[in-house]
Amino acid sequence: MKLLHNAWKWHYIKGASSSTRHISLLNSDDLTKLDHGPLHATLPDSYLNTGSVYVHWPYCRQRCSYCNFVKFIPHPNSHWTVENNTLENFIVKELQHNLRHSHISSVHSVFFGGGTPSLARPQMVEKVLKTIQEMCSLEENVEITLEGNPTSLETNKLKDFKAVGVNRVSIGVQALDAASLRLLNRDHSVQEALHCISIAKQLFPGRLSVDLIFGRPNQTTESWERELENMLTVCDNHISLYQLTLERGTKLFHQVQSGEIIVPDADQMADLYEIAVSLLNKAGFRRYEISNFAHGCSAESVHNKSYWQGLQYIGIGPGAHSRIIPKYIKENNCLMHETKLHNSRIYEASKNGLPEQCSNNCIIREARVNAADPVNWLREVKLKGAGVRKITSQTSLDVVSEYVASGLRTSEGITQERWNVFMPQITLLEIFNEKTKWLQEGKLLHVTNEGVKASSHGLNVLDSILPYLLNILEEKFA
Repeated sequence: MKLLHNAWKWHYIKGASSSTRHISLLNSDDLTKLDHGPLHATLPDSYLNTGSVYVHWPYCRQRCSYCNFVKFIPHPNSHWTVENNTLENFIVKELQHNLRHSHISSVHSVFFGGGTPSLARPQMVEKVLKTIQEMCSLEENVEITLEGNPTSLETNKLKDFKAVGVNRVSIGVQALDAASLRLLNRDHSVQEALHCISIAKQLFPGRLSVDLIFGRPNQTTESWERELENMLTVCDNHISLYQLTLERGTKLFHQVQSGEIIVPDADQMADLYEIAVSLLNKAGFRRYEISNFAHGCSAESVHNKSYWQGLQYIGIGPGAHSRIIPKYIKENNCLMHETKLHNSRIYEASKNGLPEQCSNNCIIREARVNAADPVNWLREVKLKGAGVRKITSQTSLDVVSEYVASGLRTSEGITQERWNVFMPQITLLEIFNEKTKWLQEGKLLHVTNEGVKASSHGLNVLDSILPYLLNILEEKFA
């Protein structure tokens, strides 16, 4: 049986690993009350002061049959529909609040995505970038990405978005097959997709990415290979491949469950993926992450790499996720660590710092999730400045677990240098070397003084390896 990864668009499906342990749970009412919060061990300024911004625009013209993302279809009489100008102003208000209460002083990437932000006004992008420049700074080579669908309406607006600062576009083509587009309930045609790609190449040379879904109903290896070859004739920068997943509650899920349609099995999915990897490699594309292929380093997504490397990011808008170190998490006072007592966790403080064996339990960051629907999100921002509904404190162990889960998806893997930012008291070699000998001997994993990474074949079967590695990490600090 061949095993294949499950490909996820982390920036707006999960935000990051969903395996985070809930150590403390706060609602948004607590945000303004926290004069003293959990405290973090000393982190380098390079980590504290830099981050990215993700703006989630929740609206789409229609819902795709496979989609379970936080999205809303605007209708004139729907209470979910909010005027563009109002939504834009509250996005700016939340961004101001988060920047004001974070350590971030330099932003290296901004991503507008989630729904169909290219249906919004270019003024929204302009307002966000102006706010960042007023409150901190945009790095010299900042990446500003706009996500959109290749409809005629959106294609016609690309030039306007470029004029206000967008310098990279990610186009959700998903298929170059008319039957598949109808089945997935996409709102564009093959011809529109090809036209959009052509226009985008002229406006954003070297900074164009397209998304394709594989594992679609009735898809064969032959038809998939032809589709990829057609795509390569028009897109020579960046291609993201996502395996079709059946999400409970979607129309496609019910169609498959009822037997109305059939999707490829696990072995066929693996064949489709391996064909794509081989074909893209021959065309000069490098697989720098399981689902992402770039023609040269300059075409790689700076924003997505920040997720995989465990960097800070501020999520703005309904349903957005964040990983952030707020200012009320103080340094060099006392350190907090968790102690299990009768199957529960309590906090204990040590004025003199933590003993070495407890240092992995220092709280160093927060995972935040915004209210999902626009109406509740607007109410939260109006009352408290931010739309956050849940805050989960993250220890060093939580953060490195996320880094292992995401970093191993990349060709770089998890590096000792980046690991040292969060847990310098122990090396990756000490944790993983002995217990992964069988994976190293099977040429699935490389473990060195520099770090840990999956081999080319190991990336193909990462889902079967990753739980074992995370168990090693958990047991080490149990």
